[in-house]
Amino acid sequence: MHIPFKEEEYTYEDTLPLFLRGAYEFRTLQVKGVNFLCAAPKEKVNFTAMHKHRIKLKELTGMECVFCVDSLSAYKKEKMLEEGVPFILGEKEVYLPFLGIVLNNAVIKDKNQPLRIAYLTQKMLLTILYQKISNASVTDMAKILGVSKMSVTRCFDELETFELGLIQNNGTAGRYIILKKDRKAFWDLIRPILRNPVEKQYFLDCIPPWTLPVSGLTAISHFTMFTDNYYPTYAMLKQQEKELQPISLPQVPQEEIPAAIIQIMGYFYPFEEANKAVIDPLSAILSLNAEELNDPRVEGAVQEIIEKYLYDERA
Repeated sequence: MHIPFKEEEYTYEDTLPLFLRGAYEFRTLQVKGVNFLCAAPKEKVNFTAMHKHRIKLKELTGMECVFCVDSLSAYKKEKMLEEGVPFILGEKEVYLPFLGIVLNNAVIKDKNQPLRIAYLTQKMLLTILYQKISNASVTDMAKILGVSKMSVTRCFDELETFELGLIQNNGTAGRYIILKKDRKAFWDLIRPILRNPVEKQYFLDCIPPWTLPVSGLTAISHFTMFTDNYYPTYAMLKQQEKELQPISLPQVPQEEIPAAIIQIMGYFYPFEEANKAVIDPLSAILSLNAEELNDPRVEGAVQEIIEKYLYDERA
Protein backbone atom coordinates (compact mmCIF):
# COMPACT_ATOMS: atom_id res chain seq x y z
CA MET A 1 0.00 0.00 0.00
CA HIS A 2 3.05 2.27 0.23
CA ILE A 3 1.93 3.44 3.66
CA PRO A 4 3.24 2.32 7.09
CA PHE A 5 0.97 -0.22 8.77
CA LYS A 6 1.12 -2.90 11.41
CA GLU A 7 -0.72 -6.23 11.08
CA GLU A 8 -1.54 -8.63 13.94
CA GLU A 9 -3.78 -11.58 14.64
CA TYR A 10 -7.17 -10.86 16.13
CA THR A 11 -6.99 -12.77 19.41
CA TYR A 12 -10.63 -12.42 20.45
CA GLU A 13 -12.21 -14.26 17.54
CA ASP A 14 -13.72 -16.88 19.86
CA THR A 15 -15.89 -14.20 21.46
CA LEU A 16 -17.63 -13.45 18.16
CA PRO A 17 -20.89 -15.13 17.08
CA LEU A 18 -20.50 -18.31 15.07
CA PHE A 19 -22.13 -16.84 11.94
CA LEU A 20 -19.44 -14.12 11.81
CA ARG A 21 -16.55 -16.48 12.54
CA GLY A 22 -17.79 -18.74 9.77
CA ALA A 23 -18.10 -15.92 7.24
CA TYR A 24 -14.81 -14.05 7.72
CA GLU A 25 -11.15 -14.35 8.57
CA PHE A 26 -10.05 -11.60 10.96
CA ARG A 27 -6.86 -9.62 11.46
CA THR A 28 -6.16 -6.26 13.08
CA LEU A 29 -4.36 -3.48 11.26
CA GLN A 30 -2.86 -0.28 12.60
CA VAL A 31 -2.52 2.73 10.28
CA LYS A 32 -1.64 6.23 11.47
CA GLY A 33 -1.86 4.98 15.04
CA VAL A 34 -5.45 3.76 14.62
CA ASN A 35 -6.35 0.10 15.13
CA PHE A 36 -9.16 -1.41 13.11
CA LEU A 37 -10.56 -4.84 12.32
CA CYS A 38 -9.91 -6.36 8.93
CA ALA A 39 -12.59 -8.87 7.83
CA ALA A 40 -11.86 -11.03 4.77
CA PRO A 41 -14.94 -12.93 3.49
CA LYS A 42 -14.35 -16.69 3.22
CA GLU A 43 -17.06 -16.92 0.57
CA LYS A 44 -19.11 -14.44 -1.44
CA VAL A 45 -21.20 -12.14 0.80
CA ASN A 46 -23.76 -9.71 -0.61
CA PHE A 47 -23.63 -6.02 0.21
CA THR A 48 -26.67 -5.97 2.50
CA ALA A 49 -25.18 -8.74 4.65
CA MET A 50 -21.77 -7.06 4.74
CA HIS A 51 -23.36 -3.76 5.79
CA LYS A 52 -25.18 -5.47 8.70
CA HIS A 53 -22.09 -7.52 9.66
CA ARG A 54 -19.96 -4.36 9.79
CA ILE A 55 -22.36 -2.70 12.21
CA LYS A 56 -22.38 -5.82 14.42
CA LEU A 57 -18.59 -6.19 14.36
CA LYS A 58 -18.08 -2.54 15.29
CA GLU A 59 -20.49 -3.01 18.18
CA LEU A 60 -18.81 -6.21 19.42
CA THR A 61 -15.15 -5.22 18.96
CA GLY A 62 -15.25 -1.48 19.53
CA MET A 63 -13.19 -1.02 16.38
CA GLU A 64 -13.90 0.19 12.88
CA CYS A 65 -14.38 -2.73 10.49
CA VAL A 66 -12.78 -2.83 7.04
CA PHE A 67 -13.57 -5.52 4.46
CA CYS A 68 -10.60 -7.05 2.63
CA VAL A 69 -11.62 -8.47 -0.74
CA ASP A 70 -9.90 -9.66 -3.88
CA SER A 71 -12.60 -8.38 -6.23
CA LEU A 72 -15.70 -6.17 -6.20
CA SER A 73 -18.51 -5.82 -8.70
CA ALA A 74 -19.14 -2.31 -9.97
CA TYR A 75 -22.50 -2.28 -8.16
CA LYS A 76 -21.09 -3.42 -4.81
CA LYS A 77 -18.19 -0.98 -5.02
CA GLU A 78 -20.54 1.92 -5.75
CA LYS A 79 -22.77 0.93 -2.83
CA MET A 80 -19.81 0.70 -0.45
CA LEU A 81 -18.59 4.14 -1.52
CA GLU A 82 -22.10 5.55 -1.31
CA GLU A 83 -22.66 4.22 2.22
CA GLY A 84 -19.12 4.95 3.43
CA VAL A 85 -18.25 1.27 4.00
CA PRO A 86 -14.44 0.90 4.21
CA PHE A 87 -12.69 -1.69 2.05
CA ILE A 88 -9.29 -2.87 0.84
CA LEU A 89 -9.46 -4.22 -2.70
CA GLY A 90 -6.39 -6.41 -3.14
CA GLU A 91 -3.46 -4.24 -4.17
CA LYS A 92 -5.64 -1.99 -6.32
CA GLU A 93 -7.67 0.28 -4.06
CA VAL A 94 -7.99 1.22 -0.41
CA TYR A 95 -10.95 3.17 0.93
CA LEU A 96 -10.63 4.15 4.60
CA PRO A 97 -12.92 7.20 5.03
CA PHE A 98 -12.62 7.11 8.84
CA LEU A 99 -8.91 7.86 8.39
CA GLY A 100 -9.39 10.26 5.48
CA ILE A 101 -7.41 8.00 3.14
CA VAL A 102 -8.13 6.85 -0.39
CA LEU A 103 -5.58 4.84 -2.37
CA ASN A 104 -6.26 4.09 -6.01
CA ASN A 105 -3.96 1.86 -8.05
CA ALA A 106 -1.32 2.11 -5.30
CA VAL A 107 -1.23 5.93 -5.45
CA ILE A 108 -1.93 7.61 -2.11
CA LYS A 109 -4.41 10.45 -1.99
CA ASP A 110 -4.51 11.68 1.59
CA LYS A 111 -7.86 13.38 1.90
CA ASN A 112 -6.56 16.53 3.48
CA GLN A 113 -8.91 19.46 3.46
CA PRO A 114 -9.23 20.52 -0.20
CA LEU A 115 -8.02 23.97 -1.15
CA ARG A 116 -11.39 24.84 -2.65
CA ILE A 117 -14.83 23.29 -2.45
CA ALA A 118 -16.06 21.63 -5.66
CA TYR A 119 -18.75 23.52 -7.55
CA LEU A 120 -21.15 20.55 -7.36
CA THR A 121 -20.71 20.40 -3.57
CA GLN A 122 -21.40 24.14 -3.37
CA LYS A 123 -24.47 23.76 -5.57
CA MET A 124 -25.69 20.96 -3.29
CA LEU A 125 -25.37 23.20 -0.22
CA LEU A 126 -27.24 26.02 -1.97
CA THR A 127 -29.97 23.55 -2.94
CA ILE A 128 -30.38 22.57 0.71
CA LEU A 129 -30.81 26.22 1.63
CA TYR A 130 -33.23 27.16 -1.12
CA GLN A 131 -35.35 24.01 -0.92
CA LYS A 132 -35.27 23.94 2.90
CA ILE A 133 -34.05 20.34 2.99
CA SER A 134 -33.60 19.15 6.58
CA ASN A 135 -31.91 15.82 5.76
CA ALA A 136 -31.18 13.84 2.63
CA SER A 137 -29.39 10.63 1.71
CA VAL A 138 -26.95 10.20 -1.16
CA THR A 139 -29.78 8.79 -3.27
CA ASP A 140 -32.09 11.68 -2.35
CA MET A 141 -29.54 14.33 -3.29
CA ALA A 142 -28.64 12.56 -6.53
CA LYS A 143 -32.30 12.71 -7.60
CA ILE A 144 -32.69 16.34 -6.54
CA LEU A 145 -29.51 17.47 -8.31
CA GLY A 146 -29.99 15.23 -11.34
CA VAL A 147 -26.52 13.68 -11.07
CA SER A 148 -25.14 10.23 -10.31
CA LYS A 149 -24.97 8.82 -6.78
CA MET A 150 -21.21 8.49 -7.25
CA SER A 151 -20.97 12.26 -7.80
CA VAL A 152 -22.95 12.97 -4.62
CA THR A 153 -20.80 10.44 -2.74
CA ARG A 154 -17.75 12.51 -3.64
CA CYS A 155 -19.58 15.63 -2.37
CA PHE A 156 -20.29 13.87 0.94
CA ASP A 157 -16.66 12.74 1.20
CA GLU A 158 -15.48 16.28 0.54
CA LEU A 159 -17.76 17.80 3.17
CA GLU A 160 -16.53 15.29 5.74
CA THR A 161 -12.98 16.61 5.30
CA PHE A 162 -14.13 20.07 6.39
CA GLU A 163 -15.41 18.57 9.67
CA LEU A 164 -18.52 20.74 9.85
CA GLY A 165 -20.67 17.93 11.27
CA LEU A 166 -22.97 17.95 8.24
CA ILE A 167 -22.62 14.28 7.29
CA GLN A 168 -23.98 11.54 9.54
CA ASN A 169 -24.04 7.78 9.13
CA ASN A 170 -27.42 6.36 10.07
CA GLY A 171 -26.29 2.75 10.19
CA THR A 172 -28.19 0.60 7.70
CA ALA A 173 -29.75 3.74 6.17
CA GLY A 174 -26.31 4.97 5.07
CA ARG A 175 -24.96 8.50 5.08
CA TYR A 176 -27.17 11.56 5.30
CA ILE A 177 -26.51 15.26 5.06
CA ILE A 178 -28.21 17.00 7.96
CA LEU A 179 -29.34 20.58 8.43
CA LYS A 180 -29.45 20.75 12.23
CA LYS A 181 -29.70 24.53 12.51
CA ASP A 182 -31.93 27.17 10.97
CA ARG A 183 -30.96 28.24 7.48
CA LYS A 184 -29.25 31.47 8.52
CA ALA A 185 -27.06 29.54 10.98
CA PHE A 186 -26.39 26.95 8.26
CA TRP A 187 -25.27 29.72 5.90
CA ASP A 188 -22.96 31.16 8.56
CA LEU A 189 -21.50 27.67 9.08
CA ILE A 190 -20.76 26.94 5.42
CA ARG A 191 -19.94 30.48 4.27
CA PRO A 192 -16.17 30.19 5.02
CA ILE A 193 -15.80 27.20 2.68
CA LEU A 194 -17.92 28.55 -0.18
CA ARG A 195 -16.03 29.95 -3.13
CA ASN A 196 -16.52 32.81 -5.53
CA PRO A 197 -18.12 31.23 -8.63
CA VAL A 198 -16.48 33.80 -10.94
CA GLU A 199 -13.47 32.28 -12.70
CA LYS A 200 -12.59 35.25 -14.89
CA GLN A 201 -14.08 38.43 -16.33
CA TYR A 202 -14.25 40.19 -19.68
CA PHE A 203 -14.32 44.03 -19.54
CA LEU A 204 -16.17 44.95 -22.72
CA ASP A 205 -16.36 48.08 -24.80
CA CYS A 206 -19.86 47.05 -25.92
CA ILE A 207 -23.02 45.39 -24.69
CA PRO A 208 -22.85 41.62 -25.34
CA PRO A 209 -25.05 40.51 -28.27
CA TRP A 210 -26.48 37.54 -26.34
CA THR A 211 -29.23 37.27 -23.75
CA LEU A 212 -27.38 36.47 -20.54
CA PRO A 213 -28.42 36.40 -16.87
CA VAL A 214 -27.16 39.33 -14.81
CA SER A 215 -24.68 38.74 -12.00
CA GLY A 216 -22.38 40.61 -9.62
CA LEU A 217 -23.61 44.01 -8.45
CA THR A 218 -26.25 44.04 -11.20
CA ALA A 219 -27.80 40.94 -9.63
CA ILE A 220 -27.49 42.50 -6.17
CA SER A 221 -29.36 45.58 -7.43
CA HIS A 222 -32.05 43.30 -8.89
CA PHE A 223 -32.76 41.68 -5.53
CA THR A 224 -32.53 44.89 -3.47
CA MET A 225 -32.81 48.68 -3.65
CA PHE A 226 -29.08 48.96 -4.32
CA THR A 227 -28.17 51.21 -7.26
CA ASP A 228 -26.12 49.36 -9.85
CA ASN A 229 -22.93 50.60 -11.53
CA TYR A 230 -23.17 52.60 -14.73
CA TYR A 231 -22.47 49.36 -16.59
CA PRO A 232 -24.25 45.98 -16.30
CA THR A 233 -22.60 42.73 -15.27
CA TYR A 234 -23.58 39.45 -16.93
CA ALA A 235 -22.94 35.77 -16.22
CA MET A 236 -21.80 33.14 -18.68
CA LEU A 237 -20.99 29.50 -18.03
CA LYS A 238 -17.59 28.09 -18.98
CA GLN A 239 -19.27 25.86 -21.55
CA GLN A 240 -20.90 28.90 -23.17
CA GLU A 241 -17.58 30.73 -23.28
CA LYS A 242 -16.16 28.10 -25.62
CA GLU A 243 -19.19 28.34 -27.89
CA LEU A 244 -19.82 32.10 -27.90
CA GLN A 245 -16.19 33.31 -27.73
CA PRO A 246 -16.68 36.60 -25.79
CA ILE A 247 -12.95 37.17 -26.14
CA SER A 248 -13.63 38.28 -29.73
CA LEU A 249 -15.72 41.26 -28.54
CA PRO A 250 -14.12 44.73 -28.18
CA GLN A 251 -12.57 45.12 -24.73
CA VAL A 252 -11.15 47.88 -22.53
CA PRO A 253 -8.31 47.77 -19.97
CA GLN A 254 -9.48 46.82 -16.46
CA GLU A 255 -8.63 50.26 -15.08
CA GLU A 256 -11.10 51.90 -17.49
CA ILE A 257 -14.88 52.00 -17.12
CA PRO A 258 -16.36 49.30 -19.37
CA ALA A 259 -19.65 49.27 -21.23
CA ALA A 260 -20.38 45.87 -19.66
CA ILE A 261 -18.69 43.01 -17.85
CA ILE A 262 -19.11 39.30 -18.53
CA GLN A 263 -18.27 37.00 -15.61
CA ILE A 264 -17.39 33.41 -16.50
CA MET A 265 -19.06 31.24 -13.86
CA GLY A 266 -18.09 27.80 -12.62
CA TYR A 267 -21.74 26.84 -12.18
CA PHE A 268 -25.23 28.23 -12.61
CA TYR A 269 -28.00 27.58 -10.11
CA PRO A 270 -31.45 27.55 -11.77
CA PHE A 271 -33.34 30.49 -10.30
CA GLU A 272 -36.45 32.33 -11.42
CA GLU A 273 -37.19 35.84 -10.19
CA ALA A 274 -40.02 37.79 -11.81
CA ASN A 275 -39.19 36.29 -15.23
CA LYS A 276 -35.82 38.04 -15.10
CA ALA A 277 -32.63 36.26 -16.17
CA VAL A 278 -30.45 36.50 -13.06
CA ILE A 279 -28.10 34.28 -11.08
CA ASP A 280 -29.39 33.11 -7.70
CA PRO A 281 -29.13 35.62 -4.82
CA LEU A 282 -26.63 33.68 -2.70
CA SER A 283 -24.30 33.14 -5.65
CA ALA A 284 -24.68 36.84 -6.37
CA ILE A 285 -23.30 37.52 -2.89
CA LEU A 286 -20.49 35.02 -3.44
CA SER A 287 -19.59 36.65 -6.79
CA LEU A 288 -18.63 39.94 -5.13
CA ASN A 289 -14.97 40.80 -4.62
CA ALA A 290 -13.42 42.10 -1.38
CA GLU A 291 -13.58 45.75 -2.48
CA GLU A 292 -17.29 45.50 -3.27
CA LEU A 293 -18.06 43.70 0.00
CA ASN A 294 -16.31 46.46 1.97
CA ASP A 295 -18.70 49.08 0.58
CA PRO A 296 -21.27 49.87 3.33
CA ARG A 297 -24.03 50.19 0.71
CA VAL A 298 -23.23 46.72 -0.64
CA GLU A 299 -23.00 45.35 2.87
CA GLY A 300 -26.54 46.60 3.56
CA ALA A 301 -27.82 45.06 0.33
CA VAL A 302 -26.20 41.72 1.18
CA GLN A 303 -27.89 41.75 4.58
CA GLU A 304 -31.20 42.51 2.88
CA ILE A 305 -30.80 39.45 0.63
CA ILE A 306 -29.90 37.22 3.57
CA GLU A 307 -32.96 38.38 5.50
CA LYS A 308 -35.22 37.84 2.50
CA TYR A 309 -33.99 34.41 1.45
CA LEU A 310 -32.52 32.81 4.58
CA TYR A 311 -34.51 33.95 7.60
CA ASP A 312 -36.95 31.10 8.12
CA GLU A 313 -39.57 33.25 9.80
CA ARG A 314 -39.73 35.40 6.65
CA ALA A 315 -39.11 32.73 4.04
